[in-house]
Amino acid sequence: MNEDYNTPKTGFDSTLVLVSYVISLFTAVVGPLLIWALKKDDEPTTAVALRDVANFGLSYTIYMFVAWLTTAILIGFVLGPIVTIAFYVFAIIGIVKAINGESYKPPFTIDIFK
Repeated sequence: MNEDYNTPKTGFDSTLVLVSYVISLFTAVVGPLLIWALKKDDEPTTAVALRDVANFGLSYTIYMFVAWLTTAILIGFVLGPIVTIAFYVFAIIGIVKAINGESYKPPFTIDIFK
């Protein structure tokens, strides 16, 4: 699916996507996943953006878990903070994009939920 993530969409519920990104700051996966599950059958572009937020939360949760597991071999002391900071930076970028009415798919997001 080749979508333009930088242009405002008609019928796009940016408030719902904004709330999903803000909730992801606190719950990472559960909040955005619930919002997406409840609203995935509504407006298609909003559903895609909400799915991207849920995928973002789950992807970075996996990355954080693996990074912190590698503290046993000392590399996790470097990877863990980098992944954690990246999660918060990309979530803030997503919040700003949602305020502007744009869709945003953070880098390194795995499409787990389809």
